[in-house]
Order: sequence, then C-alpha cells, then structure tokens
Amino acid sequence: MKRTTFLEDAERVKLYNDARALFANGDHIKALEIIEDIILVHKEDEKSWILHSEQGEMFNDLAGKAENPYVDFTYMLGSVGCYSKDVLLSRPWAHGLHYLAQESGSVMYYKKCVNVAKQGLSVTFPDASESFAQLLLENLKNDMKENLETLIKDAESNIADSKTVELKGLLQQDFEPEVLESKKRPELVKNEFKGLRSFWLGLDVNVKRDFMKVSIAKLIGFVKGVHHRPGRDALKQILDSAKEDRKWTFWMCRTKCSKKFSSAEECKNHLEKEHAADYKPFSEMDMAKRIGKDWTRKISLGSWEPVDIAAAVEMIKNRLPEVKAFSYKNGWSKEWPLAEDEERSKLLKEIKFFLVMFCDLKILPCSIRDWMKRYSVTHLKNLNVSEQSLVDSHLVDTPQSICFLECHKLSYILNLLKRIKCERDDGTNLVRRAVDSILDSTRSKEKIDFDPQFSFLLLDRRLLKSNNGPFVDEGEINVFDPNVHYAKAHAQGDDIVSWLTDYNSVEKTFPRPIREHNLDIWVAVLRAVQFTCRTFGTKYAKKVQLFDYLAAIVAAEKLCKSEYERRRKLKEDQWNSYASLLCDKCEECFSRKNFLKRKLFLSVVRDILEEASDLTFDLPDIEGCMNLIREHKSLNDDIVLKSLICLNSVVIFKILLIDSKILLVDNSRISLLNNLTRLSLFDNRTYILQLLKPFLLNEIVNMESKAKSDAAVADLLLEEEKKNPKPSPIQSKKKKNTSKKRNSTSMSSPLSKPGEHLEPETTSPTVEEDSMELGDTVNQEEVMKNMLGEDSQSEHLESALSEASARYNSALDMTLKALLNIKILKEDLMHNMQPLQHHLEDQVPSVLQNFFTAFVSEEIKTEGVYSYLLSDLLALLEEVLSMSSGAAEVLVAILEFWHCWKNAERESLVTRLFTLEEKERMSCRKCRKKPNYPEQSSYGIVMAADSIRDLKCALGNIEFVDILKVIRMDYTMLCDIKNGGCGIANFIHHIISKCPPIFTIVLEWEKSETEKEISETTKAFEWEIDISRLYAGLEPKTNYRLASMVGCDEKQEHICIAYEKNRWVNLRRDALAGEDVGNWKSVVRFCGERKVRPEILFYEVVRSMA
Repeated sequence: MKRTTFLEDAERVKLYNDARALFANGDHIKALEIIEDIILVHKEDEKSWILHSEQGEMFNDLAGKAENPYVDFTYMLGSVGCYSKDVLLSRPWAHGLHYLAQESGSVMYYKKCVNVAKQGLSVTFPDASESFAQLLLENLKNDMKENLETLIKDAESNIADSKTVELKGLLQQDFEPEVLESKKRPELVKNEFKGLRSFWLGLDVNVKRDFMKVSIAKLIGFVKGVHHRPGRDALKQILDSAKEDRKWTFWMCRTKCSKKFSSAEECKNHLEKEHAADYKPFSEMDMAKRIGKDWTRKISLGSWEPVDIAAAVEMIKNRLPEVKAFSYKNGWSKEWPLAEDEERSKLLKEIKFFLVMFCDLKILPCSIRDWMKRYSVTHLKNLNVSEQSLVDSHLVDTPQSICFLECHKLSYILNLLKRIKCERDDGTNLVRRAVDSILDSTRSKEKIDFDPQFSFLLLDRRLLKSNNGPFVDEGEINVFDPNVHYAKAHAQGDDIVSWLTDYNSVEKTFPRPIREHNLDIWVAVLRAVQFTCRTFGTKYAKKVQLFDYLAAIVAAEKLCKSEYERRRKLKEDQWNSYASLLCDKCEECFSRKNFLKRKLFLSVVRDILEEASDLTFDLPDIEGCMNLIREHKSLNDDIVLKSLICLNSVVIFKILLIDSKILLVDNSRISLLNNLTRLSLFDNRTYILQLLKPFLLNEIVNMESKAKSDAAVADLLLEEEKKNPKPSPIQSKKKKNTSKKRNSTSMSSPLSKPGEHLEPETTSPTVEEDSMELGDTVNQEEVMKNMLGEDSQSEHLESALSEASARYNSALDMTLKALLNIKILKEDLMHNMQPLQHHLEDQVPSVLQNFFTAFVSEEIKTEGVYSYLLSDLLALLEEVLSMSSGAAEVLVAILEFWHCWKNAERESLVTRLFTLEEKERMSCRKCRKKPNYPEQSSYGIVMAADSIRDLKCALGNIEFVDILKVIRMDYTMLCDIKNGGCGIANFIHHIISKCPPIFTIVLEWEKSETEKEISETTKAFEWEIDISRLYAGLEPKTNYRLASMVGCDEKQEHICIAYEKNRWVNLRRDALAGEDVGNWKSVVRFCGERKVRPEILFYEVVRSMA
C-alpha cells in the first residue's frame, strides 16, 4: 500500500507555506504553532523531514536574534532536536551539535557531532518529485562531503585538546550583567508618571488602604469602555474561574491537544505519555532503576567499619542463634566484631563517599547495588558459609556485608565506582537559566485575593510598603474581610506606583490565546526533551548488545566447563583443549545458514583467543576472523581461562556503568521536563493585570488631577489675596516654607544647598614668585633631584617632615589621597604629561609640577616624599585654606589650583575630568512658559546626609541614584515674573550632554549623628550607579563606580577610604599604604563604629564607558 504524504494535501501545503510567510514577517509564534500542528498529524509521514527541517531553521533563526545567551542555547538545542528526527538532516544536525559544543565547551557534543557528521557522509538521499523538496535536498547535498569533513576535523581536534586542557565554552566566559540577567526592577517611575510618586507619598494612610480594594463592578465598567466583546468575555471567564477554582494558575499543554491540568504532576505525566517525553525499553528486565530511599538511608547512615572476618565467620558457623538476634538500625549492627585494619578502613570510607555521592546525584542503579551484594555473598560462601546462614544473619539485605571483604576485593569495587561518570555536560543547566530569565520577567509576583462576597479584588498588602522580600506564590486565592485585612498594613514608600507602571509581568495582547504564551521556548524545550529521550534508545541498544556478548561468554564458559567435567573420566591424552573446542564451535556456526545470528559468538571467541583487553562487536572480515581462530587452536588452557575471566569482568563492568549513564541521561530528561512543566504554567493574573493596571492608573491619575485642580483654585485665591495689602494667615504661613525655592534667574552659590552643585570659587590661590617656567622637556628624575637635592635628600626630608608634622591639615592630606586613588586621573596625567610639559601656558607652580611628576613616576611612594610634597602644597594653599577647612572647601581649592595645568591646545585637567556642564529646564505647569537658562558649571553635586538617610529608611530597597534623583526633584524654581512668567514654583529637569570621567558627590552633615544614623546613611551608598537615571540627555547604563571617599570622625580628623585590589582600605596619615577594612559591609560597620561621616564620594566612569 502506497504511503501518502502531507505534500499531497493541498490544505496542508497551504498551511506550510503560510507558516513560512508568517515567520518571514516576524510572527514566529503563529508560524511555530502551524508547523507543530502539522507535525503532530503527520509525524509518521515519510516526508515529515521537511517539516522538521523547517522548524529547525526557525529555531536556528530565533537563536541568532536572542539577546540572552541562555535563550540562544535553548533555541539551538531545540533546533538540534528537530534535525535529529531524520537522518537526511544529518548535515544541519551536526552543525547544530558543533554550535552547542562551542557554546558550552561540551566534549559530549563534539563527540556527537563527529558521529552524526560521519553518519551524514554515508546518507543516501532519495529522489523527490516536489520542487521545494528537491531544492531542500540540493541544499543539503551541496559541498556536503567537504563541509562535514571540515566539521569532523575541527571537532576531533577539540576532543583531543580536551584530554590535556579543559575546554571553555563561550557561555563559560564573563558576560555583562545586563546581558545575562533580566532587569531586576523597572525604572523607578516612567517620566510621564513621576509626579504620582510625590502624590502617593502624600496621601493619608486610610486613603491608600481603600485604594487597595478594587471594585469588580467598576473594573468591569472600565473594561466595557476600552475593550470589545472578546475582552469583556475573557474577564468574565477569568473571574468565574477564580471564584470556582480559588486559584489563578493552571497548567496547559501547548500542543494542539491544549489540555489543562490542575497540578504540575498531571501535566508532567501527560507530556511523558502523549508527547514522547519519556522512554521505556522493550523489556522491563533491561530497565535501569535507581535504588530506593531505604537503601539510600542504609548507605548514608552506616559506619562502614571493617569487620573481623575470621571472628565473624566463626560466629556465623558456631553461634548462629546469637547472630540471628543481632539488632540492626538502618541496616547496620554494632554487634559484629570489628578489625583494626587501617587500609580496609580507608577503602571502605572511600567506597561510602562515592556511594553517598551517587545517591545524592540519583545515579546509583540497583544493578550496582545487587552486584556488590552478590560479590560479598560469594566471598563469604567461599569461606564455607552457607547461603541460608547469610540470610539468617541478615547480611543479604545490608551494605554491611561489604565490610566483610578483604583489601583486594574492596579495591575491585572501588575501581568500578571511580569509573562512574557524575556529570553530563549537555547544557541542561543553561536551559534552566533560560527558563528562569523568561519566567522572572513574566511571573506575577503579587497576590490578588477577594472579599467574601467576591465583589472586590484585594491587592497585595506588600505593595503598600517598600523593601519587600522574596515571595513564593502558588497562585492560591484567599478570601478576606478587607477592613481586617488592611487594618494593620503599614503604608510607606511608593512601590505601588512602580508596580502600576511596570508592564513586564503583563500579557501585552488581550485577550490572547493561552497556547501562544511562551510557545516558542516551550516547543524548543519539548524538542530538547525528545532529543534526550532518543539518547536512551542508543544506550539501551548498547546494553542489549552487551548482554548478548555476556551470553556468548557464558556459552564459551559452559563449553570449557563441560570439557573439564569430561576430563575426570578420561586420560590426559584423550583431552580436548579449550581453544580447539571453541574453534570447532565457531566452524559449526560458520557453516550454518543462520550464521548472522551467531557471528557475535565468533567475535567473543576471537577476543578470548587474542587475550583482548576490550570487547569487539564488528566483524568486517568473517573469513579472516575464522583463519585467526584456527591459528590459535592449540592455545594453552590456562590462557583461555584467564582471558575468559578478564572479558567476563570487562563486560559486567560495562553493563553496570551503562546503567549509571542511563540514569545520568534520565537526570537530564527530568531536568528538561521540569522546565517544560514550568513553562506550561499559566497565571490568569497576567491577563487580569492587563485590565487592572490601566484601571488603577486611571483612578490614581484622576485623584491627582483633582488634587491639582484644588491647588489651582488655591493659587487663584492667592493671587486675589496679593491685591489686598493686608497679608492673610495663609500667606504668612507660606512665607515660612520657601527655603527650597529659588528664582529662575539666580545662580547657585559656590557651595549650594543640598541637591544643587559644588561650584568653583571666584578666586584661586596666588601663584608663588618662584614658579617654574617650562620651556624644554623636563626629565622626571631631574625634577626629583631639584626638588629634594641630590646630595642631601635625607636632611631635606627630615626637615620637611618635621615642618609638615607641625603644619598638618588632615582634610588636605586625605582629599589628595582620595584623588590619587582615582585611576582615570593617573592615566590622564601619564598620557598627557610630556605634551603638556612642552606647551604649558604662562607659569605653573613648581610645587604642582613636582607633585604630578612624583605621582606619575611613583616616586611619591618613596618614604617621606609624599609628606614633603604635602607640606609644599599646604604652604601654597594657606591663603585660601584654614586649618579648620572642611573637605569640600579643600576640594574646591585643590581643583581651582589644578586649573593651571593646561596649555593653549588642550583644556585644563579639571575641565576635562571633573567639570559637570548642566542645563536646567523648566516647563511651567500654569503658564506653560519654557525659559531657556544658560549652562552651569560645577564640580559635582551637594546632598544632605539626613535626606539620604530618611529616604533610605522610608523606601527601603530604593537605589542610591534614585535617592539622589528624589532629593533633586524636591527643589523647585519660580517662574520668572520679570520675563513674563507667573511666579509659580515648578519642578526642575536636569540635563547634561557630556558626563565627566569623575563624578563627585559632597555630603552635608549635622555633625551630631549617632553611630546608627551614620551606618544607615552609609548603607544607602552603592559601589556602582547609573547617572543616566539622574540626568536627561545621557545614554542608558552610563555607569560609574566608587573609587574613594573622604570622611571626618568625631574628633574632626579626616580619613580616606579607597578601593584597592578588590578591597576597601583606610589610608593612614603617615603612608600611602592602607589598613585593610574589607568588603562594603565592613566599610559601613567601620564608619558607624568610629563615627566617620563620609563627606566626599569620588565616582569614576566604568571602563567600558570611558
């Protein structure tokens, strides 16, 4: 009967072409759905390879577009699963395996690549009458031999390399965190909704609690206004299902069957039975089985001490009733006599180690346990202990029987255990990471419950507060009295506003068929499971082959044994040699018609007579094999027996090892199946949130609009009152609250209010008359000689150190040390030192020249040099600094002084590295004027430490850069009346077009903070910040890292804490070397315990941004 193909069905061919067109147009979900449906119907079709090829190409294309490398790997594994369905696709199959090997560094995939590529070289391609089938076959055959041979050569080279060095895959290299991880949290608030934060924070707690109760009737009314009939029906079905099932979640098969399940176990069983997600061998006898919990417990809890064999055997033989009465706990008895044998004890401990590890990894098969039991029982039977006595002694059912073995037998067992492979480098862990990344971005992380009447949806109470911990939600629905449920709920922070504007966990299309949810990655993982299951077929086929080999060995042993029995009745000259008997049996097999069924026996006999160390299965030259057997017909009997014993041991070891390999493959199958089941989960909240979030956002925006409307009315009343010369009580109160407002025409002071800028001073220190004019190139060594004096350096240093001690300024010292720890500063000086020395403008003080020269050359690390230079700098800056100057004043003085380090062709060091050029933009919310203000220059920003602390305590998990953003948002600018404005206060937008390599933050303290307050403030700081969150006009991920900071203790002494060689150090007064502080937690503790208030934070741009 002629087999039909899907190509003869015009409707199926149209669907196939539709799928290809949909995929080309970007709708890969619908394309995969159509192809999967056709495959399900035509899986036995002789032309189904075309469908598998198409699906494999789709996954290949998706892998190339995937941004997450783990998702890329998973798609490629799915692609390989598609190609592995048919031998005609060996070429793309081999290439897919090679790609997986490169990505994961897996030797296993390289070996599979070689096998499949060699298989591809021997493939015979059929004739195809259909045009596109012919085209596909031509593409597969084109340059196939050369292509696959190159692939084999590369894979074999990597396999050879793996024997000397560990292969590293591309996925084992370091990736940028933003590539590997889904975004941990959404942007604090979208720009268009940022005003809601302040509004929400200002609401009464009872108003917030009421907001958490969502009227279902109002929600339905809202949905009717924005969705058509399908959307309204979908909402009704979701709410009805929630009321009936009391659960938001269920599992659904994404194939055409679309069956729903109430538990993960049901879903898993369905996938195993209906979609080839499991494998069962033909014979139950061949099934590899794991040991159970009972034996796992016996192995893990045993003492594994060596038993005194002679004494124990004597007890079994002569005092059996006493032995029968031994008490056992977890399969072990303490009443057996023990031996003082260090070597046996060591071997037993090693055996226990491996067995426990294999139990934990779930790769210890029952066959190995049974073999060890038989091995121990055989040993005791050889000591004339009856089998019934062993049963009566309970030694048959306990691992303690192994403790009766001697050293050489224990070593034999240990040799087997050491050959068991514990890992399978197939990338299932990478698939898990891919699934994690997808589910993390779509999973609903908040509960939604109901009131008893099911008239209100109750939002998660955790949204009322910040710093919410991890939450495991099974999708269960609870029923609460809302008044009781929210009565004690604390309302702090603005997480609910962030939640309302975050649509990561929301289904973007509504209503969308559930089947389409994660369908692409779901089918890819299904193909990966099926691909892994096909490996079982290979393993079990190998196991059957090994059993056949063992049966042939047993047959050979029986021949030899029967001859041994026959010899007892005959004289020696009538004996037949074992080798001749085996040869005669082979001649008999060779002459029979059903010879092919007996050729394995020939292979076994050849191995015996050749004293082979391994097993041979293929016999390409049958006649040559028979000739070799005939040549060994007179082989000595002892050699034959020894060879039989050796091969018997080899084949048993291989059978036992293949069982552990099968269990290892099954671990991979289970892991992939668990991930597939996780992807099968659907949460109705992803649908309902698509309706609920816009509804709630609309509600809160309406509330805010009403509040603004009320404020506008109040403003009008205020204008009317201004016409009245007599101030009203309201006016007098408002005048007290203008500290945070400034006129739009004014500029910041040199040290502005918190939240503003650290500005340059209007004057700079006077340059000394002995300033050095640099015309020619200045050699660094000569500068140091001139500075210290070539003949009397020690005298100069002693004098300088004595003077420096008397005139020491800790703020200057520690601020300089903090600056010197900034890598970008040193690199800039190193790269620009020589060009600048040729063309410096005017005169540069010799003190500064000496300081930079010593810094770049690292002469500054020489004992006493830094103190000498510090003394000179202090003398130069004395007129602008006092001994009581704070770190911020010192920093401004230093930077103003450093401005002279420039020439006509290049701007100054300070302008390049430290200066922040910022524009402030304001759009008046009342008169809509948008004045254009000039750009302002500053060295950084100034923040109030208590504001940082208060926000961190209030909002909990808020990031440091968002704290800075919040503080700066609180400052307003008055719409300039002189330029036609209305005089109302408005928020300011901060814009920079270029970010300096060094970003400075100055903190202002009250100087009376407790240890706890200092610690809480320091905890808010972060090692890395993204200032694109702080300023408009920058590329996202403009990241800076903390290089050093200057602090001041309760004695008004300054210190410097710097990041050096992956640790934080406290730089001391008398040296540039530091005292180890430790990690950041240690820094927080250090600042708290010593009451050190950080005053300046120096951040430098991350290298990739520099």
